[in-house]
Amino acid sequence: MALQTNYSETMAAFVEGMIPDMRTPGQDVSRNVETAAGIGFGKVAVQGTADKQIVVSEASKTFIGITVLDTTQLQEKYLQYGSARVRTKGPVVVTAGAAVVAGASAYFVPATGVFNSTPTGNTLIGTFETSGADGDLVVLNLT
Repeated sequence: MALQTNYSETMAAFVEGMIPDMRTPGQDVSRNVETAAGIGFGKVAVQGTADKQIVVSEASKTFIGITVLDTTQLQEKYLQYGSARVRTKGPVVVTAGAAVVAGASAYFVPATGVFNSTPTGNTLIGTFETSGADGDLVVLNLT
């Protein structure tokens, strides 16, 4: 039995959580997933309750980084108790939570993990390298 029978004529330019190029310096760390539902790729990871643990974005938690795509995972996310690759510096593809433009400062909303270019009440994490509308995949360079 075939797992897939429909194929796109072209590959997607980006996939959420992918590292778009191999420039340096890109820095990643490994963290254990505490969140019961797991954490998807290209999502904000903040400090969990114990050392070396992460949870999905929550207000008042310290920003660790953004989860990186792992094609060896059997699901489309890192599962609870699994080891996640988290980008702390360098480029990563994320979903814009509002319209963004290349060169704009990149922020995330601590309570929701949404990425945008609005500074008020949000946490500065880098710069957008590509432009996009709300819901588009864009390259965010963590600094």
